[in-house]
Amino acid sequence: MAEDCEYFGCYILVFAAYYDEVHIPLSIGICLFGAASNVFNIIVLTRKRMRTPINVLFTGLSAAQWLLATNYLLFLILEYYRMQCVSFLWSKSFTYYRFLNVNLNTVFHTIAFATTIALAIFRYCALKFPIRANRFIYKVKPAVAVNIFIWFIVPIISLPVFFISEVKELDGEQLQYNMNCSMSGPLYDLSYQGNPTMVSAVFWTFGIVFKLLPSIILAVMTIGLIRSLKSVERRRTHWKRNQGGAQFCTSSERKAKKKLTTRPRTTRMLVIILSLCLSVEFPMGILNLCVAIFGEHFGEVVYDPLGNLMEMLTLSYSCVSFVLYCLMSNDFLSTFRALFCPWAEKNPFPLTVGGSWKGRRDDDQKSPRSCLINYTGPNSYVGTTTPVPPL
Repeated sequence: MAEDCEYFGCYILVFAAYYDEVHIPLSIGICLFGAASNVFNIIVLTRKRMRTPINVLFTGLSAAQWLLATNYLLFLILEYYRMQCVSFLWSKSFTYYRFLNVNLNTVFHTIAFATTIALAIFRYCALKFPIRANRFIYKVKPAVAVNIFIWFIVPIISLPVFFISEVKELDGEQLQYNMNCSMSGPLYDLSYQGNPTMVSAVFWTFGIVFKLLPSIILAVMTIGLIRSLKSVERRRTHWKRNQGGAQFCTSSERKAKKKLTTRPRTTRMLVIILSLCLSVEFPMGILNLCVAIFGEHFGEVVYDPLGNLMEMLTLSYSCVSFVLYCLMSNDFLSTFRALFCPWAEKNPFPLTVGGSWKGRRDDDQKSPRSCLINYTGPNSYVGTTTPVPPL
């Protein structure tokens, strides 16, 4: 019994057996919602009035999450019929497709993680160094360049993951006995590579370089955003109390702060997304590192049985962004209503001939006429002469 319970494997296998019964229907529902919601995200965030640097990065994130949801949905459907003893789904050609599908999920997941880190860095720079960020990075073109760079470089650096597994022929009689069914022809499945050094090296790389270190960076950025959010709240409160003492800004400061001043609601939404991402990525990094340290046996006893659960958590994180946008972004909700539910829009924004929106109030932008000088240097909160209630 002690040998069977190495790394608590006996308990993990019992849990995995119960969870696997609901994994496919649960994950299919999440994938369907995620695929649809991320299409809405992409459509709304690419509208002209929504084109801000943060929304450009959110669009790249939604694209990666849509690919992850649709790719995994197809995998789940075929996996369900594979468990029903459909012979073709155990063939060598289809097993190679599974090999490609599983590794592409890792690539899409890594792209989404890298984009999330870029989002945290952009927002932190915008809050911490608004004037300098406006001059150098907090613009649409740099955000597009970052998206392109991530989508180009991540698939390249993720290539080693394709070398840790391979297609192997199974003992057909034993498999059919275990599954209590009959299938004809040679049967194939995925297995770890026969080279344990390569498997260990890849898991070391993914565990530390692609999971733990980025998770630490993300944690630092999240803490920085929370502190910046509290600072904005204090400046907002101070401004409301002392709005009569505002001094005029220079034109360059006013232009920069108009682009960079954020309301707390948008930053809160980003902090929630970063926290959810961190709660998924950090445990996965630990598991990858443990496989590298303890070897293939740990992967078979712990990592593989928990794989379905970790995939479900990743899919859940990929689907929650649409709900958060609707709950916490007035711009996103109003644009979504104008595009898909025009009959439900009480005060729709009128469109001009050029396609611009009149009378809009952005979560990320205002049209300030004055700047409150409250001894906070370049991070001073920008407001209008009419107080705006905190969101």
